[in-house]
Amino acid sequence: MEKEKVILVVEADRVWQTRIRNDLKENGYKVASVDSAQEAVDFCIKNVVDLVVLELNLPDRDGIYFIQTIRTFNNTLPIIVVSSRNLIETKILALDAGANDYMVKPINLAELEARIRKEFRYLINEEKHLFINGNLTIDYDAKTIYINGVEVHFTNFEYKIIVLLAYNLGKTLTYDYIIDHVWGKGGQDQNGLRVFMAGIRKKTSRDNKSSKLIRTDIGVGYRMNKIK
Repeated sequence: MEKEKVILVVEADRVWQTRIRNDLKENGYKVASVDSAQEAVDFCIKNVVDLVVLELNLPDRDGIYFIQTIRTFNNTLPIIVVSSRNLIETKILALDAGANDYMVKPINLAELEARIRKEFRYLINEEKHLFINGNLTIDYDAKTIYINGVEVHFTNFEYKIIVLLAYNLGKTLTYDYIIDHVWGKGGQDQNGLRVFMAGIRKKTSRDNKSSKLIRTDIGVGYRMNKIK
């Protein structure tokens, strides 16, 4: 049975938030809602989210901030902007930042549902459900990791770390960046992170090639190398 899709509605206008949330619930989705950009970022870090419906006019930060922040560690999460802003420049800015679609209020909720279904069809057909780098394979759907074709158990936090590194393949992530995106601010310290990284290295270093998978940039952070 297909898992229930989780949609996050980021909307400060309570009337629109309620309308969209109730409509999506009636159509079988599990729906969460927040009022601000930072709440939305924190929610996406701490929870599994399948799609975001985003208003740009938010009380703390512009919705563009949310898009740009999410795209630093998640390139596949569908983001549909539903906003009162109608300027072409704003639409271009949002789409260039990484939004998948843009609708201008007032919207037809049936059309929003159709666009959501389109995004989910795209994800189903996309070949990026599997991440392959050398002897490492990540099955994002099953949340399973394989080394040399053999399934290896990773703890929840180990899995989150290795997925974050995979999303940023070849890019060094600072200690604080990893901690903020896996545990949230203040949720862990660098010594604790080193313990988790040691566990990841032990599980992934099955041969000479895979032993080069994770690199430490001393005093800076960690990165996942591209393995041929």
